[in-house]
Amino acid sequence: MLFCRQSPGARETVGILLLVVFGVFVAAPTVQAQPKLSLVEERGVFVILADGRVLLRVRFRGSYASCEERAKAILKRLQEVFAASWKSPPTFRIVREKSGAFSAFCGGKRLFSVFREDARANSSNLLDLAILWLNEVQMAFYGVSEGTCEVEKVFTGLASFYHSKFDRRKTSSGETYSSYAFTAAHRTLPLGSVLLVTNPRNGKRVVVKVNDRGPWRKNRVVDLSLVAAKALGIEETGVDNVRIEVIRWKKR
Repeated sequence: MLFCRQSPGARETVGILLLVVFGVFVAAPTVQAQPKLSLVEERGVFVILADGRVLLRVRFRGSYASCEERAKAILKRLQEVFAASWKSPPTFRIVREKSGAFSAFCGGKRLFSVFREDARANSSNLLDLAILWLNEVQMAFYGVSEGTCEVEKVFTGLASFYHSKFDRRKTSSGETYSSYAFTAAHRTLPLGSVLLVTNPRNGKRVVVKVNDRGPWRKNRVVDLSLVAAKALGIEETGVDNVRIEVIRWKKR
């Protein structure tokens, strides 16, 4: 069962509007519908939602005067990112700060930070919580959570993940590889492709952007970053069967 709407492969022009501008026909790009972001309070916990689906729960105020103030600041940043004009898929990534906290970014835009107090309050650890929150955010960004995305291709196979020795090396796209970015390598898919990867063994899902070529072992179909592997629960086994859906990118 697909998690996103399947796009008809034989009809490449579906969803494209023809506009007449000064007598010239111009094809308008398909635009991704934006989910409605909102903030609600549940017994002192401030929950950020995308079309009613939970993205993250703020239980610690950090440097703000209150949890509500921090949650509103995060909500504003998310709204700005979701409303921004993106010509190509941005890279979602996590950065470890000198303080030990983890900060989440979309492209060059900082979204939020995860502190030790957040991890304790959410019964998690710092990195796992940052991965959970940011993966939920990007799934909403690409319309996966709302089921509004379109799937161009589906395939299955073995997934592995990059060794940390590849950190800071240039990828085929020109980006610098980071274990903490939600990226992947594939042998033939266009660079910049967005993939929804599912682990059928536990039902966990993650969204990644293809920014490199590989894997070079013929029995594997995709190489994932460390955070993507952790999101799927395959970082300990190293290799596992996955289902991959190629999501059609819609200009924002």
